[in-house]
Amino acid sequence: MKLVTAIVRTISAQKVADALKQCCVSGVTYSEVKGIGEQIEIDKPYTIHSKLEIVVSDENVDSVVNALVELTHMGLPGDGLITVSPLDYQVEIRTKKKSV
Repeated sequence: MKLVTAIVRTISAQKVADALKQCCVSGVTYSEVKGIGEQIEIDKPYTIHSKLEIVVSDENVDSVVNALVELTHMGLPGDGLITVSPLDYQVEIRTKKKSV
């Protein structure tokens, strides 16, 4: 399993979440985040983006990353960032089920 974390423009977040649910993803964790990167506005010390965290099987990680890129790319500073990290396991608290 992999953890795909995407920092995207807030205007893209809902579109991405909807598209991924129709693909191979059963859930997306969404949060608003503040950060400093290439897109710095003179009157603001940070920008507000959306952070999407998605647990994905190894087989589906490339299709999820490609979908994220296609849905969010504008070719401008502030488009965002995607990281992929290994995920050892997860535990569903309600059922106490451990997934590997």
